[in-house]
Amino acid sequence: MRHLLLIFLFLLGIYRLEAQSASDYFEKKDFESLSKLEKKSDSLSAQELYLVGFAFFQLENDPKAIEFYDLAIAKGLESSAVHFYKGLSLRYLKKYGNAFNEIEIALGLEPENQEYMNEKGIVLYKQGKLEKAFTVFEAAKLLPKTYPEPYYWTARIYYEQQNFKGALTGFYETLLYLPQTNSHYLDALIAIGQIEYTISGDYYKSIKAYSEAIVLQQTNYELYYSLIKSYNAARLYNKSDSVFSILRMVYEEGKLPKDELEIKAIAVAQFEWNGQRAVINRSFIEPKQLLDVSYKVFLIDKNGEKVERRFLIEKSISIEKDGIMNLLCEQNKVKKIHLTYPHGWATDNIPTHEIENVVKLILDKKMKPSATSKN
Repeated sequence: MRHLLLIFLFLLGIYRLEAQSASDYFEKKDFESLSKLEKKSDSLSAQELYLVGFAFFQLENDPKAIEFYDLAIAKGLESSAVHFYKGLSLRYLKKYGNAFNEIEIALGLEPENQEYMNEKGIVLYKQGKLEKAFTVFEAAKLLPKTYPEPYYWTARIYYEQQNFKGALTGFYETLLYLPQTNSHYLDALIAIGQIEYTISGDYYKSIKAYSEAIVLQQTNYELYYSLIKSYNAARLYNKSDSVFSILRMVYEEGKLPKDELEIKAIAVAQFEWNGQRAVINRSFIEPKQLLDVSYKVFLIDKNGEKVERRFLIEKSISIEKDGIMNLLCEQNKVKKIHLTYPHGWATDNIPTHEIENVVKLILDKKMKPSATSKN
């Protein structure tokens, strides 16, 4: 009897597994099992074929998804959703013309759908038709607010067209309508941080944007680099040092991106001189021994392609209490000489505007080296 009972339970389990419908799998979001109903496609209804197509879409198998959407349509399914998701899959396959046609069909069936209209704009955007895409996104804004991504896309187009005033307004508007769970919310914060830092020069607003972005993505260390630059530009050096200390610990744990681990430093500030950009890098290695480098300043040539001049802040011998601990030097790799300038600091945490000021004096030929040696 026990063996018969086990066989019965085993067969019952198989029956229940087989009996689960496409809708059951869909409700459970078991897309792997749902996709396996592909083998029974001949016996599936139009709606079930659509669900199998959606499962393949979720599994990022767009060709299969389109195949089953077409089967569902051929079997009589005429819903806006099947055409919309077919359009999405076609767009992911970069078949933009066909994708546009499917989205148009979906909109014809459901013209007030904000997500559909947004997708129409994205297809045009992917084709490089920015003006047409912008018009579509603006139209999408006027529809019932069920999918407010169009606010992000209009701002992004403004940004790409270098209309930074319109972009900034648009990205702030994006934050009002988009939920924080939407990836474009983070994109908008980062864009605001960049524009406020580089264009508006409002470093406090830049700080606010990057700080909020870090809360959303705490292991995106590029955001910390940008926050440090904003703090330094606002001359909030204690806060900049605090963030840098966090990154130094992350560096010591080997968790920073490969480039930073190899360079052992990050850019913490930048400035302009006679139309050229200069970048201030700070080393993650604390300067302890003589000639240890704590900061480097790179003057980039006018073409923005290579380093024209290279300045260093090196550890020196401090004889007196509160005396000079770090000296400003220059490394000339072409002439293979090392220049030392009559300027230094009594601290390892040097305000970046002071570094900028003294480097500009040298570049303007208002300060000459006090010593020269061969490398």
